[in-house]
Amino acid sequence: MSRLSRYEQEAARLAELPRAERFASLLSFPLDFTFKVIGRGPDFWREVRQLLDARGHEQVILVERPSAHGRFCSITFSLHITDADALDAYYGALQALPNLVYLL
Repeated sequence: MSRLSRYEQEAARLAELPRAERFASLLSFPLDFTFKVIGRGPDFWREVRQLLDARGHEQVILVERPSAHGRFCSITFSLHITDADALDAYYGALQALPNLVYLL
């Protein structure tokens, strides 16, 4: 059995933590955080827009890029995030979008 490197040990430790604690361990807050979401269909941006509007981010600009055949749409946007719990809440809300395929 091989020994894990310190990097592998730290990665394994972080993987066991709740997501908000991982964010707190890896990032310095407050920060401007860029999200990238990929969803099904040309109207996926509407789901993202509604989520942001409901949280008071009507002025946030969405950069949309449709896939070659129009089946998917990637959207990039940035938000000012005050702490790890806020970032975790946005990840949770984005993951709940019905047409979400991938979240970075």
